[in-house]
Amino acid sequence: MFTTIVLGILIAIVVVLGLRSFVKGKGSCGDCDCTCPIKEEMRKASKVK
Repeated sequence: MFTTIVLGILIAIVVVLGLRSFVKGKGSCGDCDCTCPIKEEMRKASKVK
């Protein structure tokens, strides 16, 4: 019983940290003014829509 609770808490912490990292990393490509092929594709795709 105790092991299950501890394991559940650990899994929940890992999921929350993973989601925070995913959300924070989503906008990191647009943070600098440098040019790269990925940014060019993103700009082209946003202009098309």
